[in-house]
Amino acid sequence: MTSDTKKNIIKYFLTDINVFISVYLSFFSLSWITFKLTGSPAALGTIGFAQNLPFLLFSIYGGVLADRYDRKSNVIKCNIGLTLVTIVSIILVVTDLLSFPLILLMGFSLGSVFALNYPSMIGLVKDIVTDKQEFPRVMGAAASNAKIGQVAASSTFSLLFAAFAAVGTFATALLANLIALVSIILLKKPRQLPNPESDSVKVQFVTGIKYVFHYRPLLAVVLISTMISIVFGFVTFQLPIIDADFLKGGSKALGVLYLAGAVGGLASGIYMSRRKSTKNILRFLIICAFISGISITGIALSRNIVTTFIFAMGVDFAFIAAMGINNTVLQMLTEEPKRGRVLGVNTSFNWGVMALVIMALGYVAKYLGMEITIIIVGAITIAGGFVFALVMKKQRPVLEQIYKDRGVEAGHEPF
Repeated sequence: MTSDTKKNIIKYFLTDINVFISVYLSFFSLSWITFKLTGSPAALGTIGFAQNLPFLLFSIYGGVLADRYDRKSNVIKCNIGLTLVTIVSIILVVTDLLSFPLILLMGFSLGSVFALNYPSMIGLVKDIVTDKQEFPRVMGAAASNAKIGQVAASSTFSLLFAAFAAVGTFATALLANLIALVSIILLKKPRQLPNPESDSVKVQFVTGIKYVFHYRPLLAVVLISTMISIVFGFVTFQLPIIDADFLKGGSKALGVLYLAGAVGGLASGIYMSRRKSTKNILRFLIICAFISGISITGIALSRNIVTTFIFAMGVDFAFIAAMGINNTVLQMLTEEPKRGRVLGVNTSFNWGVMALVIMALGYVAKYLGMEITIIIVGAITIAGGFVFALVMKKQRPVLEQIYKDRGVEAGHEPF
């Protein structure tokens, strides 16, 4: 790896980590304010829906942008958008105008900009790391950036909120936004070749969806990672309720649980970055589905913060590993001109479909109870792991043809 590539990776990580710090701090603040205003799992599910719905609506368009235009320029523009949303949030808090409808609007705005940004941000990794051997390791390490950001945000959230209330958390989020913006501007990468496709945005949008659905192994990867994302999203958005009902805790205990997820995800990212090959990486994705289902079930049955901490780590460990795996495999096995759109479809499922499901689960929990709802989700996720294993075995001939078409070297086959 050249010196310039290493410098670019550092700048990329600074950008990505600080974006996540900003988004997490804003999310923690909006969730906590929502909990204080309503105390309702349905309301928390709704704010989760508002923040993640844009991934369903806009991620594939973000993928089209990643294919049609320079990905670095796209990320710069989106970072400016995140900065503006954070500034508006600060103004609403200072003027005491942050009602529940405006909380939903701020969550939707954050999610919208992030959904457009994410395919270009993920695609940048392969732009700056052209070595086929190094790319999976860097992509695996990059998957933990979300958790590094969560560690930083969760470890400071309680202190910031206690000392400076929501203004302090949003102001810190703004600082992180500015650091991210400077870092991405300084990143240098090879000129992105223009997309030879001259189709309209609408046509390219449809083409991206058809491409994923045409290759069933790719679709299976997207769907199983979506199930793991649903577990992560449901636990994350319902942590205030889990903390209050199961553990009888407060804001400090909630901060500890947020930190647990961050530690689990960070450990997962470290593990992924140390893998020397992509061989059988999709088999590990099956294991992640089992870890995810078992961990969320453990959270439902635990009434002790220590065991809940461990299970929360498991939820995030599986989630980050799944994100690293599917972002790596999908880019390895996708034709270059369609790479951004495939990442957009993946993001739309992982975050957008998750938004719909976790909102529905919030209402289910309201009527069935949180414990029963969590156990149901855990059982479905474990079953999904078995189904994914069967599908991949059945689709082995298709996978082998894709390996051949994409030039995957012997000894590095993902399944």
